[in-house]
Amino acid sequence: MTYSEQLQIIQNISIREGERRIITCPICYGSKKMSVSKADGQLMWNCFRASCNARGIHSGRRSLQSTKDYMSQKSKGRIEGRPIPSITTSIENHHPAIEYLKSVNSWEAYSEGLIDVRYDPATNRILFLQAQGAVGRLLSGFGPKWVTFGIVEGGVAVGAGTTVVVVEDIPSACSVSRLTGHVGLALLGTKISPSVKNTLSKYKTKYLVLDKDAAGIAVSQVRKLGNNCRVRLTQQDLKNLTVKRIKKLLSVSICE
Repeated sequence: MTYSEQLQIIQNISIREGERRIITCPICYGSKKMSVSKADGQLMWNCFRASCNARGIHSGRRSLQSTKDYMSQKSKGRIEGRPIPSITTSIENHHPAIEYLKSVNSWEAYSEGLIDVRYDPATNRILFLQAQGAVGRLLSGFGPKWVTFGIVEGGVAVGAGTTVVVVEDIPSACSVSRLTGHVGLALLGTKISPSVKNTLSKYKTKYLVLDKDAAGIAVSQVRKLGNNCRVRLTQQDLKNLTVKRIKKLLSVSICE
């Protein structure tokens, strides 16, 4: 199906500015296989199936709210970040990418459409995509292990539910999403920014999980979230833990 034919179909899907939805692909009809998002007036869609060519970006007219946000960003001198790679392919076409996701307990999140993941052949990186940005993980070769593209100020959320578990990296967030009713939120570091705090405000129960070496940071960071955030310290990244061990970690009261 051509780009124009795809666009005509995608434009009939109801989606609000700043929203990202996982839906049945209207091209190949794969259940929960298509990611559709709209940010800054830009409509983006991508089917996770390697056999489906449904993907594209359409820069339409900004909504009134989008225009206000855009002007606000400009007035604050907001940095847009490095551009997201324009040429990517399905990770299912690259075996090392599949093996990496499986090794860090992230394959389920990808398979269930909880996060959009692509492969960038130019830099040999896996890209974890969000509405306005992406985070790339180097598989092998020279260069920084992690690189951020575009804007990911609010962190990267993976999963669905009313309980959020704040972690440092995206694979750990994907690992958390295996728990029913839990969302993993990757800080992409150890600091809770105002944008991350805003993202967290919609969740009923909050956990902050950091390495034991970061205990001091955890105490200072949790103050930004109020008294309803539960702190958990661990010696192992959640991306390396089974579902059972993650549940056990969250159930052990360390500091609340």
